[in-house]
Amino acid sequence: MLAAITLVIMKYSIITTTFIFFSLNVSAQNDKISKTRFVTGLSAPELLHVGVTYRVANASQFGLNAGGGPTLGGIWPAISLEHRLYFGENNERTNQKAWFCRQGTTFFPSAQSSQQFTFNLTAGKDILFKNSNNGITIDAGVFYLPKSESSSIILVRSLNLWPALRFEFYFSL
Repeated sequence: MLAAITLVIMKYSIITTTFIFFSLNVSAQNDKISKTRFVTGLSAPELLHVGVTYRVANASQFGLNAGGGPTLGGIWPAISLEHRLYFGENNERTNQKAWFCRQGTTFFPSAQSSQQFTFNLTAGKDILFKNSNNGITIDAGVFYLPKSESSSIILVRSLNLWPALRFEFYFSL
């Protein structure tokens, strides 16, 4: 009798263990896309930067970055706020839009008072890695820097428009 009970317990233990194993495997295959991303990158006007973004909806994301760039004998600090408006079709892996228009501002505390703020407008795309929570962002456009018409690399001198370019790696914890 004891042997029969032991066999039944073993049988149900094996079935239960197998069920749990397959349940865990199935849930591991379900990609949970994080709304919060940590970013690091290289860009103009933000320079070398790190930050965090939060996707509030499929078509809207907010971000905050802090960074700096090398200068002769120091670092040029920068703080940026951004909003991304996503558009186009959803990506089949994430069910989120990947193309975006980015609007933002960058604050340079060390700059002259007339050149402490820029206004940024770019367009770009999020490119996913194998893990859907990681990838890169590439975007390009312009930024406005007041009273900068004397520079040699300015894009449109009469409008104080500079070229903006960003390469950014994002990841979730």
